[in-house]
Amino acid sequence: MMWLNVSIAVLFALLSFFGASFLSSAWKKRGKAEAEAKRIEMLLPGFDCGLCGMPDCRSYAWSVDAERADPALCRPGGSKLESQLRAILAERPRDSRSSPRRAVVRCAGTREAAVADFLYDGRPSCASAVELYGGPKRCKDGCLGLGSCITACPLGAIRVNSGVAVVNPELCTGCGLCVKACPPGVIALLPREQAWYVACSSRREPETRGRDCSAACTACGECASRSLRGEFRVKRGIARENSDISSVGWAEIAEACPTGAILRFGFGGKKASPFRKGGR
Repeated sequence: MMWLNVSIAVLFALLSFFGASFLSSAWKKRGKAEAEAKRIEMLLPGFDCGLCGMPDCRSYAWSVDAERADPALCRPGGSKLESQLRAILAERPRDSRSSPRRAVVRCAGTREAAVADFLYDGRPSCASAVELYGGPKRCKDGCLGLGSCITACPLGAIRVNSGVAVVNPELCTGCGLCVKACPPGVIALLPREQAWYVACSSRREPETRGRDCSAACTACGECASRSLRGEFRVKRGIARENSDISSVGWAEIAEACPTGAILRFGFGGKKASPFRKGGR
């Protein structure tokens, strides 16, 4: 019987030790988080204006620190504050918010370019449309064009033109909320200084993409062959841009794309036309 009492005592001691260690670690983490949030709050203007979508500056500071909120939402603070907040985030390992980004829609499948499988007249929601045979377009990896990303964007930086969402680079801060709201996953966050991107997300065989959409990347390799500095490469059957290389001189490569799948930020076709604030 004595061995049982000893075992219980040892078990109790171990549980007490690990419990105390856990509480101590949690308390230290909480203290560190509060210190970081306070550090961010001290940089904010303190107007409690609510333009960031939070009730006050303290809430926004906590959200940036602990909930991965966008560090560019404080309008009174402007670009100077954004740079200061990103500098703090740069101290954290692998925090992608440390570098300015903006969203792009990796799809050029307008109503004119993309082949439709059927006419969709259901609820105007991308999530609803994708549940119906993957959406009305024959390409099931393209933009559905119903504007769920518009609803998600807190800055009004997205519009739908000719059935495809287009991002205004002057308004987009790269918060990533539109990425989460896109069921097909065609929205990506790229470095803000990058000017060109491949607007295609099709996972079908390259030789069949052209039948789905006349603006699709067919992995022909023309962009890669013209990329003397490695600006573009074909990987897993689709072309992708190299964000580590300056975008200077990319226009000539983009013009050589036979389907016009390489677009500029904020433009909705092979020949650039400005982002329009009109409807869908």
